[in-house]
Amino acid sequence: MMKPEVAAQLIALNHTFYTQFGTAFAVSRRRPWSGFGRLAQALPQPCDRFLDVGCGTGRLGQYLLEENAIATYIGVDFSVPLLAAGPQHKAMTYFQRDITMPGVLADLGYFTGMACVATMQHIPGAARRAQLLREMAVQLEPGGRLILVNWQFMDSDRQRRKLLPWSAVGLTGSDVEPGDYLLSWHRGGAGRRYVSLIDAAATEVLAASAELQIIDQFRADGREGDLNLYTIMIPRSDYRKAAYET
Repeated sequence: MMKPEVAAQLIALNHTFYTQFGTAFAVSRRRPWSGFGRLAQALPQPCDRFLDVGCGTGRLGQYLLEENAIATYIGVDFSVPLLAAGPQHKAMTYFQRDITMPGVLADLGYFTGMACVATMQHIPGAARRAQLLREMAVQLEPGGRLILVNWQFMDSDRQRRKLLPWSAVGLTGSDVEPGDYLLSWHRGGAGRRYVSLIDAAATEVLAASAELQIIDQFRADGREGDLNLYTIMIPRSDYRKAAYET
């Protein structure tokens, strides 16, 4: 298990990255990903309330509203620059919060649809990721859908060139968990961010920890057409009462 001080260092690293490079990052993520279309089709209809955990600029919400796939959108992210770049729409509400903290979603109510797009991969530690997914699942309405999207960067030669040694941030491989990586950024300056590779096997473990059943999984996006792994899940049972007892 990752030591708390290491997790805190990685959280701070990513906070610094998205604060410093949030505007440049937003510019590089303006267009909807190709996988968003299939994601929209997977949502139950009607989908009255949709929660986007780690929403960034809210581009997923804008896409889903334009496609009439959802009625209202709630986005949560810690990055002020990213949230500030989001579209202002009467059906969109944003909250600036640190999703690495337990209970951060508890007061937002229940949702017909939820997504965590390219964000779970930035939560350090398997236990912390499992906790976040459990907290999301407990606020999913019966018949709802929960969607994870995670970057499969190790399958791309182009993306693997961004890998940096842990020594660049004063850590070693033994400080982090299997599948943890440090990646470079070179738009608007030189940056570094922590990313965990959440592949199909890791996603299956995460889903089981939250009593979720995977009903669909596919790859899409990027130049290669398979840069992200989309996973669509439903609750195995109604376990809300027990969600915070573990």
